[in-house]
Amino acid sequence: MASHVTLPGRHRRTRERRASRPVHRSTLTVLAVCAVLYGLYAEVVVRRGDGPFTGGQVVLAVVSAVVFAALWYAYLRVRHALPREVRAAGFGLLCGLSVGFLYSLSGNSVLTVAVVSLVLAASAALAAFYVFYTHE
Repeated sequence: MASHVTLPGRHRRTRERRASRPVHRSTLTVLAVCAVLYGLYAEVVVRRGDGPFTGGQVVLAVVSAVVFAALWYAYLRVRHALPREVRAAGFGLLCGLSVGFLYSLSGNSVLTVAVVSLVLAASAALAAFYVFYTHE
């Protein structure tokens, strides 16, 4: 009677986690497009949809797009080395920070912005944890 041999496979759990992985070109393209749209949206929120561009609004758009892209790129580089709980918390943190900054540009109170950012960050972290937990 033949016995079955189990060979070591390429399972996600047996694979070593590297500190950083290369980010694919398509991911970088999507990140760049999202950063440009984020910067333009920040400028539109400050401008309130009317009036000409000013130098300060252009600087705000460029700086917010660069910071947005840098934070998300750093997250994309280290996300595979993190356990799923920390990875979900990082995703929630970045979502909350991104939307909270845009919401703060609209002129609302600091308390309202903080509450909305915390609720969004917590819900994004819970949703990300659910996705990471069920897909590993």
